[in-house]
Amino acid sequence: MHRLAWLLPLLFAGIVAAADDRAEIQNLYAAMNALNLEQQALFQQFQMLQEMRRSNDRAYYTNLLPTPRQDMEVPNYADLIQYQREVARRAEDLSRQSDQLYSNFSELSARKARLMQRIFALTGTQ
Repeated sequence: MHRLAWLLPLLFAGIVAAADDRAEIQNLYAAMNALNLEQQALFQQFQMLQEMRRSNDRAYYTNLLPTPRQDMEVPNYADLIQYQREVARRAEDLSRQSDQLYSNFSELSARKARLMQRIFALTGTQ
């Protein structure tokens, strides 16, 4: 009976620790799901930016200009240069935004990796 009295607290501590681990694992999976949703949203934003970049590139390379007036007036050289600069500026802005989204996506991936390592440590799997 005396031996049983020593085992009972150890058994209880083991049950409590297992319950704590299960709760932590559930919280880790919930955090992982939230990160997945964030990554999905970032990826969709990245895809939209990529399409905007392709459209902007087409405008630059095909030299799309505002349509000439009815009298078929030749566009002003200064207007052409300004248009090309605007297209180049938009390209730089879109590129910068894409780089920022990629950086955010990578940070989320690193956070997910740390969560998975903790999950593996708690479950004893590799």
